[in-house]
Amino acid sequence: MFKTPPFRYRLIVLLILISNPAHALEEKHNTGWLINLDNDILAESDRDYTGGVAVTLSGRRATEYLVSLEGVRNWLDGLLRVDKLYTDKRYFQLHSVQYGTMLFTPGDITDPAPIFDDRPYGSLFYISNTELTVAPGDDRAWLSTLTFGFLGLNAAETIQDALHTVTDSDVANGWDNQISSGGEPTLMYTVSRQDNHLDAVPTSTRHELKTAYEANIGFSTDINASISWRWGRINTPWYGFNPQHSEYIQLGAPVVAGERRADKGELYVWAGTTVKYRFYSALMQGQFRESIVTLSSDEVEKLLGQVWLGATWEFADNIRGSFFYRASSKEFKGTNAHYPVWAGLIISRAY
Repeated sequence: MFKTPPFRYRLIVLLILISNPAHALEEKHNTGWLINLDNDILAESDRDYTGGVAVTLSGRRATEYLVSLEGVRNWLDGLLRVDKLYTDKRYFQLHSVQYGTMLFTPGDITDPAPIFDDRPYGSLFYISNTELTVAPGDDRAWLSTLTFGFLGLNAAETIQDALHTVTDSDVANGWDNQISSGGEPTLMYTVSRQDNHLDAVPTSTRHELKTAYEANIGFSTDINASISWRWGRINTPWYGFNPQHSEYIQLGAPVVAGERRADKGELYVWAGTTVKYRFYSALMQGQFRESIVTLSSDEVEKLLGQVWLGATWEFADNIRGSFFYRASSKEFKGTNAHYPVWAGLIISRAY
């Protein structure tokens, strides 16, 4: 059942690549956008990863914006010879830029005093640029992402206060104790490889299965491996489905359009798991700037597991909605350590 005959969009891509030099497939200026909303609505209270918001813009435009990390990301790829992984193959590349924020809190958000036996308050406001390189003949793809942002901005408190006012929830009073309070720049560089293993002949329903291996260095430094699966009416290529590419919130992989069959949109379920060995997390251990509350290396769990389950529905031509749950193993040690659980909603439009 593995490596069954490819379907139409792969044949088209292969024919274009065979008739042109490597990476000659020209990327459109605008290939789509995506909005990601995460919230820990499944938890008993606001704690751990309490929520995030991100907007992703895809296409060649992501490399051309005045405010962009693309030049630095590309330089890092060259410095580390990442391009040597695929330059001897037929390939094409897609790009995206993401703007987002993530918020983290301890279990008791009403206490303004420092809480030393729970997860510290933390926040990240960031921009990230991603390049997706696909070698369709090998059923293999690579993701390279550079993220730049700020830890500890006061805007985190403003955002959470506004959300809790709308939902009539408790006000968080301890944001003065967050990691790098007052603001501190930070970076993370990510490289990953993914392999497609199960790709059925196009029918009314089909399965996809892929594995991925990833390394991160920066505000989160880790190595991880994942397996992801989806089943149903699938019209988008396997490399456009990237739930494994996440650091709490799903990082901004390029949005990829699908091809409708019998004028039916996508409708599928998906699931997966990641095993991670984390060496360092600035969002718990702090960075260079002094923080009131931090966790030591001995207090942070190194070996982590995460699972996810979701569903995607294409309710209009190349307009999709996805809803998912994610759950993680405990990220730190102690009596206040919990299993973080959160839900997310993704709305995307591909062109």
